[in-house]
Amino acid sequence: MFNKGLYKRDVERILWQKIESEPDLKYYIDNDYITKLINLLIEGIGDVVEENNKKLVRDLFR
Repeated sequence: MFNKGLYKRDVERILWQKIESEPDLKYYIDNDYITKLINLLIEGIGDVVEENNKKLVRDLFR
């Protein structure tokens, strides 16, 4: 199957780079629950993009 768009790992990497560009956030938001929430959001966004790419490929080759 052909892959169109970004892989999940690429989406996650881009999002983490964006978060890391604001290092003060780590100091001001030092809460395990918020950290877990951010991790889940990044993983979820990666899943959504990957699933969307798969659907686009299926639709294109129908």
